Amino acid sequence: MTSTVLIEVNAGHIAGRISSYLTGACMEDVNHEVYGGIYSQMLFGESFEEEPLQLDARISPSYMGLTGTVSSRAERFHLTGQPEERSWLPFRRGSAEGNFQATVARARRGWRSQMIEFCSGEGEVGIENQGLNRWGLNLLANQPYEGFIIAWAEEALSVHVALESADGTQVYTEQILALPGDEQWHRLSFILSPSITDVHGRFAIKLIQPGAVWVDYALLQPGAWGRYKETQARRDIGEGLVSQGLSVLRYGGYMINTDWEHELRVPGSGYRWKKMIGPREDRPPYLGTFYPYNSNGFGLIDFVDFCEAAGFLCVPVISPSETPDDVADLMEYLEGTVDTPWGRRRAENGHAKPYGLRFLQIGNEENTRETGGRMLIREDYPDHFSALLNAAVSRSPDLTVVMSPWLYHLAELDYPENRERMAKLLQAARGHHVLLDVHVGGDDLRDADATGKFLPELCSYLDDIDPSNQVRLCILEENGVRHDLQRALGHAHHICTIERMGALVQIDCAANCLQPYGQHDNGWDQGQLFFTPGQVWGMPPYYAQQMIARHFQPLCVDVHVRREGRSTEGDTLDVTATRSEDGRTVVLKVVNLGLENQPVEVNISQGRAGRVTVTHLTGELTAENTPEEPCKVAPVDEQSAWDGGTYSYVVGKHSFTIMQFRMDAVLTA
Repeated sequence: MTSTVLIEVNAGHIAGRISSYLTGACMEDVNHEVYGGIYSQMLFGESFEEEPLQLDARISPSYMGLTGTVSSRAERFHLTGQPEERSWLPFRRGSAEGNFQATVARARRGWRSQMIEFCSGEGEVGIENQGLNRWGLNLLANQPYEGFIIAWAEEALSVHVALESADGTQVYTEQILALPGDEQWHRLSFILSPSITDVHGRFAIKLIQPGAVWVDYALLQPGAWGRYKETQARRDIGEGLVSQGLSVLRYGGYMINTDWEHELRVPGSGYRWKKMIGPREDRPPYLGTFYPYNSNGFGLIDFVDFCEAAGFLCVPVISPSETPDDVADLMEYLEGTVDTPWGRRRAENGHAKPYGLRFLQIGNEENTRETGGRMLIREDYPDHFSALLNAAVSRSPDLTVVMSPWLYHLAELDYPENRERMAKLLQAARGHHVLLDVHVGGDDLRDADATGKFLPELCSYLDDIDPSNQVRLCILEENGVRHDLQRALGHAHHICTIERMGALVQIDCAANCLQPYGQHDNGWDQGQLFFTPGQVWGMPPYYAQQMIARHFQPLCVDVHVRREGRSTEGDTLDVTATRSEDGRTVVLKVVNLGLENQPVEVNISQGRAGRVTVTHLTGELTAENTPEEPCKVAPVDEQSAWDGGTYSYVVGKHSFTIMQFRMDAVLTA
């Protein structure tokens, strides 16, 4: 039988203070976290940038009577068995015949617009959109959906927009938009309220009489009822993230690294904050890292708006290829008064007060790979960082700036080039509030052990280069390719390890924040909150994060673990103890990484009688949640009275357990 583990908590001895920002998440538009995810836009392909689909009745009978091309296709890089038709598709009804052109000839901004022409016959000709992956639009009966199209025509005509069933046989609501034939682009707004609920609906733009229209942009989103506090975020996703207990949200990651390849290949396609403000229809698309036809409809400022509404500390990331002037303008836009040029621009865009931004990250994983596999800090990154840091703090002196050199493994500390470049970065950081972002693994049950060894080594390395440096650490990506219980336990072990380090790590963000169900185009199959068009639910790592957030206490206290009859060296039990400022609440986190149930006996020094709440998360290591069973792996709570003495409990195998001891009287130190 498994011997009992004795846990002695010395709640009167404070080992360190814990940051309140260790329950964060990273959102970097991997697998359409943003475009197709949190962004309230229901249409996928809003800017008609996807590759043309050639219409040929020999390929599909549905194209009979139709000719030309429609913006639709995007290559699948991971889910290669899935269709490449990702956005718009053509349709016709009756005897109508139509011609389409996904054309660069009349693109208003971006690379192309879409022409729809009703050539002859009777009926309808048009294009339809069913959202991300063409899963269908989640339409709720009698709820208003608002939007507009940007359209152009040589001759006046009527354009019909409608919400319909997936096959178009049922029209739930339709509106006629009058388009002048003055060869000018027009913004045609509409409000559509479907007559019935359909979780697999579609949006259609169509003509019912001869004529041609060019469309450059289309928006369809729920009214205020379906957006999170009237931001550009889906309400259900926003509420799900708040329920998770996130304290911080990072927006960036590899999505900002377009300049490594793309800016040189397609000038003007890089990730730049000034492309992300103003009317969405006027924002140019950019050549995204994870999706090459990305939208700027939800950008850096929209992210800041969402974090403000949700109460999250936000960490936006900017490209190190931004100019110092543009970064100074960014901080003026975010923090300037309305009598400054960019502060006035912010007010004109609907946000009169400064945001109060506290953190800004410059770059992400800034590296260069040498022949032979050595990973070095990018040679030009220290100069870029220094220039942009100075530009940012010139407008916001109290800003904390995050540096992003690639320095994630012990071997990389030995490279002379890295030491030289790190010295330049530490010199640039002097006199400023600066954090160093370190990315770690989180999939394996024991990944946190490596993190626990590397971070102190990294701090010693920085102190050796510059003994007077004040740089501290943050982890803005805890990465992996899993979202099951194993990832949840690995994450819990990771957070417990960091908490025992006290103030060494200021922020921790697990990746990735969101993921569409059944899709991981880029291989990063590690979402915490999963979604479909009409459903949002948490995976096991989501619940591990939620447990940690709900039981946060600011003070780490001493805890001693021993096993009856033998040493606990190499044990599968990870134990961390924290407490409240007043000492009335003691929280014990226990991660059981082993294959056996584990009896424990807990003693809290000078404890007082009260109540114990035990929350535990357990199951098979490969267990995950599905739309049919969204809470299959979720925390379970138990409550009982406690007399202040030894508390006995059996910690389940492969589990994360939190015991909260709430005392009736203040603990005596």
